[in-house]
Amino acid sequence: MANKESRETPGTANPAQAGASSPEQALPYGDLARLIRELAQQGGFPVALSATRLPPVDTGARLRQRLRRSIVFPPCADTLLGLVRTADTDEVTADFKDYFTFARHVTFGQFTNAAGAPEDLTTQLGTTLDPTLASCGQAGPFSTQSHGGASWPSDCCVCTPCVTLDGIRNTDGTRPGIRRLFIGDLVWLFYMERLGLFQILGAILDAFAYSGRLPISNGALDADGVADDVTALILEVMVRETRSGQSSTVRDRLAAYRTCLAWTTEGGRKLDLDTQVNGAFTTLFHKFIYHALEFYKDRRLAVAIQGTAAGSTPPSAATLITLSDTIEVLKNRFEAFDYGRNAVNALGGLVWAISAMTIIRALRTTIGIPEAFNQPHEYIPAAYDILVLKRAVTHGDANRYLIHRECARSGRDILLDMEVVDHTSRSAGGELERWITQIESRVEAYRTAYRNMTGVDIGASATPAIEQQA
Repeated sequence: MANKESRETPGTANPAQAGASSPEQALPYGDLARLIRELAQQGGFPVALSATRLPPVDTGARLRQRLRRSIVFPPCADTLLGLVRTADTDEVTADFKDYFTFARHVTFGQFTNAAGAPEDLTTQLGTTLDPTLASCGQAGPFSTQSHGGASWPSDCCVCTPCVTLDGIRNTDGTRPGIRRLFIGDLVWLFYMERLGLFQILGAILDAFAYSGRLPISNGALDADGVADDVTALILEVMVRETRSGQSSTVRDRLAAYRTCLAWTTEGGRKLDLDTQVNGAFTTLFHKFIYHALEFYKDRRLAVAIQGTAAGSTPPSAATLITLSDTIEVLKNRFEAFDYGRNAVNALGGLVWAISAMTIIRALRTTIGIPEAFNQPHEYIPAAYDILVLKRAVTHGDANRYLIHRECARSGRDILLDMEVVDHTSRSAGGELERWITQIESRVEAYRTAYRNMTGVDIGASATPAIEQQA
């Protein structure tokens, strides 16, 4: 919409010059549609309107620059992910690449040194540990690689697998990628939990270890191949980890959902966990979604020449201020992810969720899924039908996998962007407006998928009654 200054620039056509009205009458025009209609009636000039394309905000590059954090991988993580082949192009492999790469993990994180460059925290261990302990050394071929040269903690206590955080989610796909986890990654894990991945895996492990309800080979049925042996080995490790209490447990994950997101699952309500609940996160996150949708609606109306009343503030500007204030408070609630074991519980859940998908993929015909079902959106809902709901494979109106995956990825990516975007840049064409504009498809996708999943339209109210509220 033209502002006052542009209307008064010499040489610019205005209603008085077109014979529509006097200059005194031209100034109050706030309704652009009415102005153009009058110009057309007076034989004015052709007018073509289009939305200005704002330059994108490269949030991926900023996320890659975030320093690595100290984090301990769950035991046997590289073994659990043994069915991943990074050369594959299916969605399960893409989910692995979103978070991990096969490389020796470094347990300790990084800090910014006096020169302003990233430096490994292992270089500072001598200031905290006893010198003899710090230089003790350890047995095994990975004594130098495991911790970047440090010898504490020893491998017998802390796992340093041949898989590490180096994800390409929400970036241009190049490495080095994102080397740490954020609260948005817990949102992805939550929707994978709600999808039923861990319920499917539990049924498979029960059949493998106890009930025998599925004919899962231990490797002996195919003496000429090794694929069954690898799958059986991974299942055996999962059973042992579950028995020893070192697996990703329901209690661990639900505690993280409650204390970080204020979300829970249907089964989680029965556990009645006594934890802190980060209620402000879920309130502010859905308030952000609502006001972002309002921003898009107002902008579409403006592009459609609906205009605003004379003298009033453009609705997009008012909404931008609300969005900025909401993000400011919401980002303060992200801090809960940095407390206690929340990040470790999230990492363990991610490893087990992706491993579960590879197990389902490897055993889909053993489960009784038609061989033609070779894509995750086909075999994961089918496995849920057979193993969890104990019914024949059905085809509903909405694909269970697709709507959960859309919520998981869109919600996660919005929150990842929010970690690095400058939400205080409120001016027209500023970074906040550019970012809000470029994530429109994600916000709309999250709204649509959530509505298809739960029947709740989170765009109808700033405080919707969401299904997963803890």
